[in-house]
Amino acid sequence: MRELLTATLERELYDTADRVGGWPNRPAARIDLHCHSTFSRERLHLLPGLFWHPLLTPEQVYDRAKARGMDFVTLTDHDTLDGCRALLDRRGALPDFIFGEEVSVRFPEDRTLIHINVYDIDERQHDEIQRRRDDIYALVAYLRQIDKLYVLNHMTWTGQQRLPKPEQIETMLELFDVFEGLNGARGYPHNALVWQATAGHGKVLVGGSDSHTFRIGTTYTRTQGATRPEVLASIRAGRAVPRGAFGTPEKLREDVWLSLQKNVERGLAEETGRWQRFGYQTVRRVGKTLHPLACLGYHRYQDLLIRGFLRALPA
Repeated sequence: MRELLTATLERELYDTADRVGGWPNRPAARIDLHCHSTFSRERLHLLPGLFWHPLLTPEQVYDRAKARGMDFVTLTDHDTLDGCRALLDRRGALPDFIFGEEVSVRFPEDRTLIHINVYDIDERQHDEIQRRRDDIYALVAYLRQIDKLYVLNHMTWTGQQRLPKPEQIETMLELFDVFEGLNGARGYPHNALVWQATAGHGKVLVGGSDSHTFRIGTTYTRTQGATRPEVLASIRAGRAVPRGAFGTPEKLREDVWLSLQKNVERGLAEETGRWQRFGYQTVRRVGKTLHPLACLGYHRYQDLLIRGFLRALPA
């Protein structure tokens, strides 16, 4: 596990003088813009009716991010600010913490589900965002109205486990100024496709680990700013570089198994019904046996997705 956690592949996306050299002469700031705590609740696609939570509490996410050298920290749990609130309730005011949320939003035409991160929002704005989740056009219009940083996450992913359609890719390029150009849970080809799709469109690319386990801060965004408003403004102005580690099949396999194992343990501790406990015990036995096989066929499947995405890119 140690090798997987410490291995990084650095990618300089912007190394030309007109981008990096043109930044104001101020110290860089680092932030992992995409990470999850136990307050995220996610459905297991292959096990209907079962849900799982990431491994770390909000305090653990914060502490690990700081230990890995992040100057600022955010939480982007799925469709909730509860983890952000819990952190501040327990730690008090944190001047280097930015409220965040990963919003599940749909294209109204066919219900295709995608994820976007939104930052520096309050409870009232969270409620308004959730009211607009079924219509990406209405949601983006609202985010522009309240002037918030919002980012399209993992461009090649949809909740239906299918590729975005060509017209949806065109819509993404119209609606979003900032894209997640380096996702630490996705492999090199999927990140590279985002670079290709956004090339020549003047988009800002950022990075985040998308960590559900212990990889907080292994993928991050280098930007500028000494305060939260300055950091957010720098990213929106294009003073941002994604840095850090790509995902691998081995990381995916490890993350899935660690998360599944922890959630089974939690379920066994909370459940008293015989059948419920039997279900968790069965999942644990099957997972322990089959999780090493998670990488088999992964590359072939990713190759099919990549070929399909390339065909779907606008001419």
